Amino acid sequence: MQALFAVALLSLKAAVRFRLLVVLIVLLFLTVVGLPLVLKDDGTAQGFTQILLTYTLSLITALLGLSTLWIACGTLARDIEEYQMQLVAVKPVPRWQVWLGKWLGIMILNGGLLSMSGAAVFFLMQYRSAKLPEDEQAILRDEIFVARGAAREELQDYEPIVDQFMANALEANPELADSENRILRSVREEIKQRVIESQQVVPPNPGIRRRWQMKVAPPEEIKDQPLYLRVKFFTGSAYDTATYIGFWEIGPPEGARRARIENSISPESPIQFEIPPNLVDSDGVLTVDFANLNDQPLMFPLGEEGEAPGVEVLYKKGSFAPNFARGMVLIYCSLGFLCALGLMAASFLSFPVAAFFSLALLFVGLCHGTLEQIVYEGGITGVDSSTGKTASPSPVDWAAVRVTKGMLFVINSIRDSFPVDNLSTGRMITWRQVFQSVLQIVMLGGGIFACSGMVIFTKRELATAKSF
Repeated sequence: MQALFAVALLSLKAAVRFRLLVVLIVLLFLTVVGLPLVLKDDGTAQGFTQILLTYTLSLITALLGLSTLWIACGTLARDIEEYQMQLVAVKPVPRWQVWLGKWLGIMILNGGLLSMSGAAVFFLMQYRSAKLPEDEQAILRDEIFVARGAAREELQDYEPIVDQFMANALEANPELADSENRILRSVREEIKQRVIESQQVVPPNPGIRRRWQMKVAPPEEIKDQPLYLRVKFFTGSAYDTATYIGFWEIGPPEGARRARIENSISPESPIQFEIPPNLVDSDGVLTVDFANLNDQPLMFPLGEEGEAPGVEVLYKKGSFAPNFARGMVLIYCSLGFLCALGLMAASFLSFPVAAFFSLALLFVGLCHGTLEQIVYEGGITGVDSSTGKTASPSPVDWAAVRVTKGMLFVINSIRDSFPVDNLSTGRMITWRQVFQSVLQIVMLGGGIFACSGMVIFTKRELATAKSF
């Protein structure tokens, strides 16, 4: 362990000597202090949050992420190219400890820079918020400077319903049973889509109510606390800018405490509005009924596969400072993943090529839709136009799908752990999310790159470094 920390200290000193570090510190200072001065908010809580939290934290994450890749590639690749690593390799220090020490040193530097930047953003927000009007400060206290939990409707298992509809279809059409498997799969998929659509679409009929029942919290824990309903819906028109009338009945269905709210809501973008407190039943369940008073159907998504649902209720669970700190831990986990990626590339490539290779992998990660298409089609070869799937899957297709699924798992883990959206909407970042990020991003995603980098670095012939 002594050798590991010695390498980490030397790597930290080497990173400090990088000219990039001076530029990075200046850019971070300009981001934290200069950006709020250049971009003036409009005096509202939303504008204040957009500039001082969303823009600033996003830019800090981008700057630290790119600099981490650059330093990780440079600190190892240059040591090899300038023959400094050969002097270390002859000492009784395993190469995996050298590699891990490099990672540890860079992460110590990242921890210091992220802590200072995050603390500056936090205290600047507290200072600047005191200058807002009283009503906007109240919005910040209730909706932003808080850690709110989100309750949603439990997702149903639609397979038994689909099985019943499929059985009815086969009974009504016996000839369908003799069809090819792809036709049966297509019929089943169509039935499933119609079942899901029936749960998402609210027809334009005042007499029909769509009901959501969401488990919030025991009544005594949220007594007299404001609750907020977050709503997102779609219409049949793309980029619809019209507003629609929503009629809501909220509270125990059989009780006299039901609140009735009629408001104008806009499609596609999530909105939230306050509802009266103390409307949950004795089990902590909030019942929300909605009537569509418009002339066209409205679609509220169910929120499958990690997506936000069309209707959910937000309630206070904690304070802002610990939530902000947990958000910084999530950003730190992403930096650890990028550091492992850069060091892995530098284990077998020269400095400029390693930097280019790392950025190329990041670019592939941004092509999220393309990766999902490979998984959906079941391969990378020819696609059957009638089914939308790979016509004749080969071992190459099988391998491509497995590799792509692994990439998507890591990419989705990083995207889901990005804390800025949660912080800017006052959502709770749980310790479970933090532990998942450590396991999935650092230990699994970063661990794959780390193990690959250590093995490559251990097997590499350092005397031929100039040939790369």
